[in-house]
Formats: sequence, structure tokens, C-alpha cells
Amino acid sequence: MGTRERILDVAEALIARHGMEGLRLKDVAERVGIQPPSVFAHFEGRDAIGDGVAQRVLAQIARVLEAALEGGEPPEVRLRRAARAVAEHLFDHPGHTRLILRDLARTRTGSEIELWSPDTERIGERVEALLGEGREAGAFRELPPGAFLPLLEGAIVASIGWAGFREDGQPATTASREAIVDRVEDLAWAYVRADGRPGPGAR
Repeated sequence: MGTRERILDVAEALIARHGMEGLRLKDVAERVGIQPPSVFAHFEGRDAIGDGVAQRVLAQIARVLEAALEGGEPPEVRLRRAARAVAEHLFDHPGHTRLILRDLARTRTGSEIELWSPDTERIGERVEALLGEGREAGAFRELPPGAFLPLLEGAIVASIGWAGFREDGQPATTASREAIVDRVEDLAWAYVRADGRPGPGAR
């Protein structure tokens, strides 16, 4: 593993515990086993490291989502499974949730948007294709293009991060993992369904 990847691994662990505000280049360098100035041979600074970690996080979420969307089940089954899978992933990786919270408030430059676009476009295309299947089957209602993923992300991040995070980096919410995942799944289904009927596997 190269130095750049080791820096990202260490940074991800530190962000998970302390958030971006607690990420210090001195700590990163010490854990990687290099001098602090050596970090700048790979990244321009703390925000650039955060962007590098966030890019990896997005790629992981894309893989989780794509795996959940596979299969020949009805669209509503795959959509609910995908909502659960992403919620479970972000609950189990609170550092990923913290990075998303950071990025929601940031203004992106053209170069950053270009860097992120392959994963975001791929995820968006897969989800829009699923929503199209559901509409054709009469299970999903018509939605504005690109509306579903922001709603899903917002529901998950708000549910996990609303109460903040404990000193050990875990979510401070009193809701259980299962309760949060169930809530996200139900919100996703309620948003897309064509009528008031319960979806497959509904509790």
C-alpha cells in the first residue's frame, strides 16, 4: 500500500472518531510514520485529504447501492432493499456520515464536481432506471428527475447524525440501528409508491 492510501486510511479512522474538525495533519503524519511536511507531497492540505476520503466513501456507497439493486425481484423490493443497505452502511460507518454532513454545506469547484461525477452519475443512472421500471409496472409514481437520491441521503444522514456523535465516534442517537434502517426504508417507499398500499415485505 502506498503512502497516499495509508494517509487516506488513517484520515478516515480519525474522521470517524473526531469528525473533520478534529482531523489534524500532525496526527495523520504521526500515525502513517512520516514527517508532517511529507503529507503535502500527496495532498494540498486537510480539505484535500477530506475530499480524497470522501471520494472513496462515495465509491463504497455506490457499490453497496448497486449490489442491492441487482436481482430479478420487483422494483419495489429492490428499492426498499437498496434504502436499507445504504442506511445500514452509513450507520455502521459513522465517519462516512460525518463526511456527507461536511460536504452538504460546501460549495464545490468545477474540478471537484468533475472528480466526483463518475460515481454520482453511475448511481443516479441506476436509480433512475429502477424508478422507471417501477413506473412502468404501476408501482411508483412520477417523480422529478434526480429527486429520489437527495431525499434518501437526507433521510439517512438526518436520522443518524441529528443528535451528533459521541466521543468514540458512534452516533449519539438513542434510536437503534434497526429502528433507523426501518424508518429510512419506510420513508423511501412512502415517497415513491403510486398509491397507499403497503409494499412487499412491509412490516
